[in-house]
Amino acid sequence: MRRVVPVAIAVSGLLLGSVTAVWAAPSAPPVTVPSPVPGQAVCSVDDQRLVELSGLVATDTGYVTENDSNDDSTAMRIFFLDKQCKYQKSIGYPRQARDPEDLAVAPDGAIWVADIGDNTPTGPNHRTTIALWRLAPGGNTEPVLYRLAYPDGAHDAEALVFNSNGTPVIVTKEVSGVSGVYVPKAQLQPNTNTGVELTRVGQFKPLRTGTPGFLAVVGQGLVTGGANAPDFKRVALRTYSDAYEWDVPDGDVVKAITTGTPRVTPLPDEPQGESIAYTRDGKSFLTISDVQQGATKMLRYTPSSPTAKPAPTAKAPLPAGTSGSANWFDALSLQQLTYFVALVGVIGLLLVLIGVLGIRRSRQLRRQAAPREPAPAAPVRGAARVTVGRAGGGRPPDVSSEWSTPGPLPDDDGPPPTAVGTGGTGGTTYGAPYGGTPRYSGGGRPRSGAVYGAPADEPDPGYDGHDDYTRRR
Repeated sequence: MRRVVPVAIAVSGLLLGSVTAVWAAPSAPPVTVPSPVPGQAVCSVDDQRLVELSGLVATDTGYVTENDSNDDSTAMRIFFLDKQCKYQKSIGYPRQARDPEDLAVAPDGAIWVADIGDNTPTGPNHRTTIALWRLAPGGNTEPVLYRLAYPDGAHDAEALVFNSNGTPVIVTKEVSGVSGVYVPKAQLQPNTNTGVELTRVGQFKPLRTGTPGFLAVVGQGLVTGGANAPDFKRVALRTYSDAYEWDVPDGDVVKAITTGTPRVTPLPDEPQGESIAYTRDGKSFLTISDVQQGATKMLRYTPSSPTAKPAPTAKAPLPAGTSGSANWFDALSLQQLTYFVALVGVIGLLLVLIGVLGIRRSRQLRRQAAPREPAPAAPVRGAARVTVGRAGGGRPPDVSSEWSTPGPLPDDDGPPPTAVGTGGTGGTTYGAPYGGTPRYSGGGRPRSGAVYGAPADEPDPGYDGHDDYTRRR
């Protein structure tokens, strides 16, 4: 035990030191993350038909949104609201939509619904194709379906934006924290059963900003929506906690997202915020929550500028108990969280091992310190008196005829001794519970016994004075 404890402590110290070094290492992102500022309420959605809203665009007359509810396919519709967020009308899909997750406005003014969600991309029910639904400008016609297919297996996705030439750009939602950027290989075809193949043209990795929000550090790495500015000179993607904005001077959105440096706008404490849109003047972001809590508020944020004041959590993870907009746990990356879980598991295993070894060592020491009982005397051939201990008062029951009639003694290879516990009924059981000398059940050569630690040959006060069975050869 004394040898094991230092080794365990040393191993735990090495592991803890290495993981602490990872946590303490500066994780300053390559861009400035300003201090979080809560959004300002624009209006409230209190219509019971408008639940699980995951896409949003602004129009000259109000807003367009959609829901991704899968509980009732007839409830999945495209909703038109006025500037006070009041319901005006809705449009259904000509065939069942599966998981609409975002809305986007194309350069020609058409509104597109991104039916691209897939909650189980690695499961047996994953989608083989995804869909885009196009509404003509004004939204007065039935949506037209366009199918697409990934080249590398199914993905969950919730963000749709457009290049200035009208090419749709899909950004996936990955638990790994690295989102794929996809565009169609060919021109879209309406109402087909097979999808136009997509091609992966790059990736985008959100930062671990430390902004408080849904799913904490994990939510900081999940892309949940996208939007183009009205003039298509800027593009934005959002996570559960932050918005990322790039300048697009040449209209190449893919290039901006995959190689450009974004500006980060915190969207703190939104209850599962998944949507983002620009106001019609392009000066603000608009968001609305996927979770309805009474009246769901539409919020407005001012996009960050390059000179925005950085947040303290952008420099390094803050230790627990220190001041700041987020605690140290929220600032950990997925890799750091993996190290943390592994460390806890290893330390727990070492503690269990130390405990087991300690128990075994303690038992060995007790056995070594306990006095040894003298070996029983060899039986004397001839007239011999054998004392059989009793487990209680009264005359013990008759035993085997080997012990009640003359004859040779039984061999010593009879049944082994059987220790008797605190109970038992019937039979010819003799034993020594709680520390007495073991007694025997059945054949074999009995030795003197005692109940509850009494001396072996001490008379039993509950018997009539005949304490022994005597047999002479």
